[in-house]
Amino acid sequence: MDQITIAVTVYDRRQFVKQAVASALDQTTPVRVLVVEDCGPDAGMENFVKAEFGSRIEYVRNSRRRGLFGNWNSCVELCRTERISILHDDDFLAPRFAEAMRELEQLAPGRALYFGINVGVDETGAPVPALTPPAFSGRWVERGLKDILYAPFWFPGHLFRVATAKRLGGFRESSLFCGDWEMWAKLMADGGAAQINEKLAFMRHHGGWEKGTNQVIREGRQYPLSYVQHKRILALLPQPGRPKFDRKELVRRCPLPTRFLVRHGDLLPRRLLDYHVELLLLSAAPHRRYAVFQWLARILGSRFVRWSAVINRRLSGVGRDRC
Repeated sequence: MDQITIAVTVYDRRQFVKQAVASALDQTTPVRVLVVEDCGPDAGMENFVKAEFGSRIEYVRNSRRRGLFGNWNSCVELCRTERISILHDDDFLAPRFAEAMRELEQLAPGRALYFGINVGVDETGAPVPALTPPAFSGRWVERGLKDILYAPFWFPGHLFRVATAKRLGGFRESSLFCGDWEMWAKLMADGGAAQINEKLAFMRHHGGWEKGTNQVIREGRQYPLSYVQHKRILALLPQPGRPKFDRKELVRRCPLPTRFLVRHGDLLPRRLLDYHVELLLLSAAPHRRYAVFQWLARILGSRFVRWSAVINRRLSGVGRDRC
């Protein structure tokens, strides 16, 4: 476990990258730090990073643009240690991350995936309680496929074997949204997972639409893609007793947020809008306002949702290009 690489993926976020790389270097136990740039538009990025960290890091720029999950595969391919953790250039790790992973490996040897608690932070790095999962009892807990059936354990702060990831085919480079979720599921199915009860990773949430995942959400592809991944995880569960895909059960557990429809309903193509309205009508209403919105959508159909979004945009003064 002392042979760990923390690979920092870089594109064009100078305002955050120093914190990300520094958090990898400032571990309480030594690690290798690899920075992999995916042909970003900032011609001076490499010099900017090397001027700060020098020979303490290895810096590689891909020969061609590979995209988010392709760049993760670049990290795996370039890694020269047994285990790797991948870190986005806008996220950061606690100093004890690598040391805690060593402790967890001793507590739960032989697992394919190790990780801790991921803390959601805003653009300034301040914690956002609503985006941080609660702690659990005990020092560590076994994790399995049913724990990520409805949502993944969010990036970053995962540690896995390079050889295992390669054997499982790496990250799906054509994935638009669920590449990490799919890999964690395959690793869990292959060798199990363990989570330590310690806040070790910090994921920065952004409001702007330049971030790829936010673009997927705005375009209405989050739910269809998530349902495909849900089916993939179901297929990994052992028989007998494997549950069948049940969309009603999905939206009962995870109701479609009305705020998504109010903000983006008029941006969706008619087919995707109808699809999301159908999910809305299948959802279990968590409160009265939701039930009223749901009832109006049932009576008036997709037109109501589209016009709700139009009116919301006019009242808020937000243009379509900035929504």
